Amino acid sequence: MKIKKIIAAVAAAAVAVSTMAISVFADDSYNAYLGVQTNPNWIFRNSWNDGSFGRDNYDNFNNLSKDGAPADIAGTFTDVVITGDGTYKVSLTGADLSSEEIFSLLFISTDIPLDAGVTISNVKVIIDGQTKYTFDEAFLSPDEKTYMSPMAINIWNEDLGKEDGLFGYTMPNDSVEMEFTVSGMGSGAAADTTEAADTAEAPAETTTTTSPTTGNVPAAVMVSVMAVAGTAAVISRKRK
Repeated sequence: MKIKKIIAAVAAAAVAVSTMAISVFADDSYNAYLGVQTNPNWIFRNSWNDGSFGRDNYDNFNNLSKDGAPADIAGTFTDVVITGDGTYKVSLTGADLSSEEIFSLLFISTDIPLDAGVTISNVKVIIDGQTKYTFDEAFLSPDEKTYMSPMAINIWNEDLGKEDGLFGYTMPNDSVEMEFTVSGMGSGAAADTTEAADTAEAPAETTTTTSPTTGNVPAAVMVSVMAVAGTAAVISRKRK
């Protein structure tokens, strides 16, 4: 009877550990987009959740617009999926905006909730390949009440220097990028399987890793936990 209780306890512990592993390492993924607005001709890309020009209700969201309509202006936006802690970059390349005077707005639009426990730092503004300014801590838009939206330029915001801004720059004739570092999500790295064939006979390890796309605990981890439970049960029988 005592052995059965030990086996049941070990099995329950294994289930609890596997459940905890899933809840701890099943990180969400988020999206980030570069937002721009120029002056005086209002060449723009608004935030992803903008009511009129956002991702879900504006067909031209992935391109530049002008005066409230699709614009015949070259340029490619590169967005990014945030899968875990690390450094990411969003950009607009192949766009000549040198005829514009200034950016009215330059920012990163994300769908990371403000209460997600995520931190954004080291926000860099890179124009035509040159870093113009780095925010050690992200300046989050006070106008965005739901999601994290780090801003670099806003000519209506006093904390960002209004029209004078916090840094000097010339309008890009090719590219504008914003790089940023995310922390608080956990690791998104996948397990290294390059030497799996050479270590096939080695004892199973129980190191927990997460998938970069789903954040789910691999099946190997679950098997390892169950193997530990089974080994404990065998040892208990021998000691009787």
